[in-house]
Amino acid sequence: MSDSRMTRPSNYHRTRWAVWALIWGVVIVSGGSLALNRAAAEEKKAAPAAGGAYRPQKASDEQLAAGAKVYFKKCVWCHGPQGAGDGPGALRLWPRPRNFNQGTFKIRTTGSGELPTDDDLFLTVTNGLPGSAMPAWDGILTEQQRKDVVAFVKTKLVQDRNFQDTEFEEFHVISFDKQVASSPESIKRGLDVFLNKGKCVQCHGPDGRGNGNLTQKDDWGFPIFPANLHQCWNFRGNRRDPYNPRNIFREVSTGLNGTPMPSFIDALSVEERWDVANFVVSLCPKVKIDPITMKPAINFVLTAEHVEGELPATADDPKWNTQEPHFIGLGGQITRKPQNFNRRLDSMWVKALYSKDEIAFLLEWEDRTESHAEGANLPPPFNTADLTIPVAYYANKMVFNEVMPTVYPKDWKSYPQPIIYNDAVAVQFPATWEKFYGTPERPFFIHGDEKKPVDLWKWESDGKVVAYTGHGIEGKTGEDKLEARQVALKAEGAQFKDGVWRVVIKRSLKTDNKDHDVQFEVNKYIPIAFQAWDGDNGEAGAKMALSAWYYVVLKPLTPTKAYVYPFVMGGLLVGLQWWVIRKAKSMQNGHSGTRKK
Repeated sequence: MSDSRMTRPSNYHRTRWAVWALIWGVVIVSGGSLALNRAAAEEKKAAPAAGGAYRPQKASDEQLAAGAKVYFKKCVWCHGPQGAGDGPGALRLWPRPRNFNQGTFKIRTTGSGELPTDDDLFLTVTNGLPGSAMPAWDGILTEQQRKDVVAFVKTKLVQDRNFQDTEFEEFHVISFDKQVASSPESIKRGLDVFLNKGKCVQCHGPDGRGNGNLTQKDDWGFPIFPANLHQCWNFRGNRRDPYNPRNIFREVSTGLNGTPMPSFIDALSVEERWDVANFVVSLCPKVKIDPITMKPAINFVLTAEHVEGELPATADDPKWNTQEPHFIGLGGQITRKPQNFNRRLDSMWVKALYSKDEIAFLLEWEDRTESHAEGANLPPPFNTADLTIPVAYYANKMVFNEVMPTVYPKDWKSYPQPIIYNDAVAVQFPATWEKFYGTPERPFFIHGDEKKPVDLWKWESDGKVVAYTGHGIEGKTGEDKLEARQVALKAEGAQFKDGVWRVVIKRSLKTDNKDHDVQFEVNKYIPIAFQAWDGDNGEAGAKMALSAWYYVVLKPLTPTKAYVYPFVMGGLLVGLQWWVIRKAKSMQNGHSGTRKK
């Protein structure tokens, strides 16, 4: 008689082998996935370290003709017909579009003052220049079209230099050498370089927020601000890879032609340049990046967590640590006059907490300057779109007063003069969101409208916080239709430090004025929007940066039984597992006893 163990495995053995097969399957798949991810990351990170001489290719007549078609269809509107950076849209843009005529290009892998390689220009067209009006043309233009327009720009629009000049033009592609991996030690050394040997702090500021020197100009006389190193997604040359230290190493090595940013290739060793690159990347918050906008990914739902006792009154209260900051994207208000084409605030970070009686919002936004109104009863801001001179000259009042007398010596005072207003921030809700809850209806996002008013909480840098009922903005005059209300609204812990404003705004969850005050309910998706004003940039009233509608939801309290049930279920599962194993062993022993008989 054959042994039954060879023909019919017991339930116990079958279960054991199934579990082991599942475990090994997960290990193999996970390991393969991790290996593929690592390989892809290493391949991207380990692009060949170039170094040495280079000569660009000469374009054919056919390629130049094809490039001209692309340029005059897509590029001329900003860069102008002769490539002088004076297209129809240039007046309203800051930073200004590149003037190609001098052959001065910022983002390169070549030495300081040298022309870029063809690949440098191709990558700029492909990836765009984040933080400016130059978009990424990948996905809009084909690869060949991008190569064609690069050939046209460097051959026909660069007038003062010649890419084919072998006598006076040299191309020395930098070497990346061996990359120094990021580590606490490397970051610490990089901080020392930033503060001392490299003296980066003089321009970029003590905390790297681009507020060290605000009087700089580029080679064409236009105001230019140092980069805010906490916003790596806005680095012009990040090549849609904002956390890659190679981009920083490249710019520290080559400098940015046409700007005050010099090359440090002789002043700093290779290791020091990698260390400062690692330090700069460490300053940027690590968040998920949207592959289309190349900005932090937008989550339109802001969650307010419940806390016991008093809500925090300052930004550094440990109670805020239960939440990650929520990224809010801001755009310039250009729908109503006065329009804000040169807005300098493009984001803020928000946290929300609530107690049994109140709700609090922590608002944090980066601003290079702390601004306070120059006086009372100031005139409204002028409309940027009406300017007949470059908006770039209005980067700030100090720069305006220095540049304008030089550029327009006879009549510079006849142009709109910059005015400094209060810095400010606002939180906006539909006053009666309950009436259209569950529908796509919303008030007009700029301070509401006549039929659907908003409840607007506005804080200004003079310490004033006011609740307004908003009915929109008058289309012709740009006048705000805001009515101040008496409500127990509090602003606490307001502070400006190292280029960052932080303020806590509080209000009770419920009020008696249900027609004008937003009423908060737990587990309801209540529309919310945000606005900010940079007073040094001449922003007030409708001239502001603002967000689209988001939602805030007060997260429900977790009931006590939710904590008990997992333990009860865990105990039941352990008991069930014990019973199954005992039953399987009993069956196995029974089979063994039968065979012995």
